[in-house]
Amino acid sequence: MTAEPNLVHLGDSGSIGPDAGYEITFEIHGDESGPVIETAELSDRTSLNTPSVISTASAGTRVSVEITDVVVQGG
Repeated sequence: MTAEPNLVHLGDSGSIGPDAGYEITFEIHGDESGPVIETAELSDRTSLNTPSVISTASAGTRVSVEITDVVVQGG
């Protein structure tokens, strides 16, 4: 299965520095072997979709994502 977290910033978009970069770490829950930890990068205020391939026990397995850390780089 491919999981594609759709990350959305709910605050004022003006607070996102145009020159800043962000590392967003998240956990995908639902994989057969346990949580999958991924880190995605956001720069230039672009949208961020990061596909991750996971293996689930069945097609009906519920998959969820939790953001665990955001690191600002520059900006």
